[in-house]
Amino acid sequence: MATRFIGGESGHRSFFGGIKSKSQLVGLAGCVFIGFFGMMFTGWPGLLVGVLSGLIVYLMTAATHRGSYWDRRKRRLRWKERQKTGTDRFIPYSAAAWEEASALANMVKSKEEKARIMGAVRSRPDGADGMGWLDSRTGKPGIAWHAPAGEEPYLSVAFEVSGQLRGAESPRKQEQAQAGFGSLLAGFAPSSKLISGIQSITRVLPPDLALNEAWVEDHLAADAHPKAVRSYQEVLERTGRDTFVQRHLIVGRWPLTPDFYATAARYGAGRDGWRLLMAAEISSLARSLRAAKLGRVRPLTARAVVAMMLHQQNPSRPPLMVSGVKADQMGLPSQDQWNSTWVKGTDPISGEEVLWGHRTAMISAENMETGERTPYWLLSLLHNAGSGARTLSFQLETVPADQARLLASRDVVRDMAAVIAKQKKGQLVDPTTDVNLTSARARGNDLLPGTGHHGVNWVGFITISARTQADLTEAARRLEETAGTSAGIQKLEWLDTYQSAAAGTTWPIYRGTRPAAPTLGARMMNQLAGRGEKEEKVA
Repeated sequence: MATRFIGGESGHRSFFGGIKSKSQLVGLAGCVFIGFFGMMFTGWPGLLVGVLSGLIVYLMTAATHRGSYWDRRKRRLRWKERQKTGTDRFIPYSAAAWEEASALANMVKSKEEKARIMGAVRSRPDGADGMGWLDSRTGKPGIAWHAPAGEEPYLSVAFEVSGQLRGAESPRKQEQAQAGFGSLLAGFAPSSKLISGIQSITRVLPPDLALNEAWVEDHLAADAHPKAVRSYQEVLERTGRDTFVQRHLIVGRWPLTPDFYATAARYGAGRDGWRLLMAAEISSLARSLRAAKLGRVRPLTARAVVAMMLHQQNPSRPPLMVSGVKADQMGLPSQDQWNSTWVKGTDPISGEEVLWGHRTAMISAENMETGERTPYWLLSLLHNAGSGARTLSFQLETVPADQARLLASRDVVRDMAAVIAKQKKGQLVDPTTDVNLTSARARGNDLLPGTGHHGVNWVGFITISARTQADLTEAARRLEETAGTSAGIQKLEWLDTYQSAAAGTTWPIYRGTRPAAPTLGARMMNQLAGRGEKEEKVA
């Protein structure tokens, strides 16, 4: 089975080699300037100030297993600000909710308390901030329109897929599946493509044994012995123990760039041109997903996407149950804690009120152990990380091969320079540098012309859910243990103090990715390329 190196990419290294935080590098660079100019104008006192400043910056930004002091300080400030403005709570907007909040705000005298009360009532949950619909018609693929704060606007479309492999498959079938998914990603690399990447989502749930229980009730004799009844119940319990059901979703992302606007204008004026263009793009992506052997492919309607989001907030609700769902009502009432968000919902079967807690962690390249991995390196997070509902999401943005080769060659040069410098000094080569060099060379070989491979900018997120705080804490501990021992993830970065927004990274709306920064040469070529030739409008 083919393996690939993950970890140690140049996008997560400093100019001086190794993995450093940007805040630390910027702070130390500032201290160097302070010491240099301070010594010029004041002599040794200025140099001493620069040295002491550098020491303070280093201590504040030094990475630990709980993050740096600076990161912890930012989290505390963010949490206090959220509590002050009322955004640690979410109440879905409605006329009744707004009037109730207004009446409550009028009963208090403090302006800050009034702002906190009114700040909780919002039209969108934090995880779907700035989200609307370009097309939310019944029976048509839902085209979500996103304009989140601080990010470029984009469109997204979600697809339900049945998956590539089912049960025990032959090694040849597994290799074909791996090659098919690689070809799918490579197809997004050309600059002429409007789609920038895909989000793969795997939703893991305990099995629903309601049908099995109904069958037993229908076929069990009225005079059955109590031992027989207990025996059937034991069979059902054993059937559901440590077993899971998976659902797979794929989400495409189309940034609203000048190229998108120019192409849409050839299909029609205004939003009608956008919809016609997206209809062609959706059909093209669906064909690519089928060609990648992802099984049954079905684009989701706007109501189905929202139904999935509501299910992820309230796992007691069946997935993709669109009954009673409105496309513009995307969130349930929630309350944030420091390290979790708690959502109030209703069990549609029993009608009882339920409370679910969620916690989300990020998987990034800088927190990975550099080394070879098979395509199944994440299975342990899905099946061996404890019981309960969870969602694993990976967002993949293709980087053209020429840019990826440049980054890989930079890594090789830096690591070889480090090795040669140590050898000249008679020192042993750092094992980390040796592994990084091997990884960079392997990536360079993968990206050789003619292979058809491209680079990728990626980030992963995993959300765990539980009914009680104790269960959520245990699930987080079990997940961290599995990530470190079985998946080679040195640290899961828990997105604490804004868990309600973090949960959106595993919803089928493609949230949480910072687009890859193109090289200077790539930016210049994009400027020279213009917006394409004018063509006749498509009928």
